[in-house]
Amino acid sequence: MRKIVIALPKGQRLIRQAYEIFKSAGYASKSLEVEIESREGKQLEFECDNGEGVFLLIRIADIPQYIDKNWADIGISAFDCYREYELEYMTLRYSMRGDNFITNILSDLKLCEQSRFCVAGKPEMLSFYEQCKQNDETILTVATQHPNIAEKYFSKKGIVADIITISGSSEIMPKYGCVDVIFDIVESGRALKENGLVIFEEAMPINTKILVNKSALKYDKKITDMIGRLRNVIK
Repeated sequence: MRKIVIALPKGQRLIRQAYEIFKSAGYASKSLEVEIESREGKQLEFECDNGEGVFLLIRIADIPQYIDKNWADIGISAFDCYREYELEYMTLRYSMRGDNFITNILSDLKLCEQSRFCVAGKPEMLSFYEQCKQNDETILTVATQHPNIAEKYFSKKGIVADIITISGSSEIMPKYGCVDVIFDIVESGRALKENGLVIFEEAMPINTKILVNKSALKYDKKITDMIGRLRNVIK
C-alpha cells in the first residue's frame, strides 16, 4: 500500500508544533516523538503508527522543492521559503517550477506569528526611502536573502531597487554604507536595534502553510482524507 510522504521542517524551533498538527489529525509516530525529545537530529525518516504515512525531516527551505518535484505529497513550509521558490523561475521560459503544489487549501498555521518582512535602515535614511517612493529616477539599494520577494514588493510600490543578494547578516550592511536599506525577516527586532537600524515599513507577515502536491491530491484519495482531518484540527 502506498504511504503518504509528509515533509516536516527539521529545525527544533518548528518541528514540535508542525508534528503536533499531524498527530492531532490522527497521524502519530512514536519513533518521531522519541527523536524530537532526544534532539539528536540524526534520523530523518519515521513511519506513522497507523501505517498510512511516513514523515521526512527536511530543511524548511527545501520542502517546497520536495513537494513540487513529487518527492513528498504534503508538508509544512513558511511564506519566505515557498514564495521565493515560486518566484525564482517564474520568468523563465518553459519553467514548471512551483506549479505542482497548492498553498491555499488550508489556512495559516500561525507558527511564525511574530515574524514579518520589513524594510529597515539607519534613521537618517528614512527621508531618502520616502523620496524613492516619489521619484523613479532615484535608485534604492537593497540587501536581502530573498531577492525575488523583494523585487516584487518594491516593484509593486513603484520603487526602482537595486537588489543585492546576500546569505546572512544583512543588518551590518547599512552601518558601513554598503546599502540604503535591508529587506529582511524581523521577529523581535533586537538585531536591528543592536546595529542602529529602525523599521521603515512592515511589508508582509510570514505565514506558515501546508503545501499539497497537486498530483497526489488528484489521484490519491488518502490525501483528500488527510486534508479533511487536518481541516478539523486547524482553527
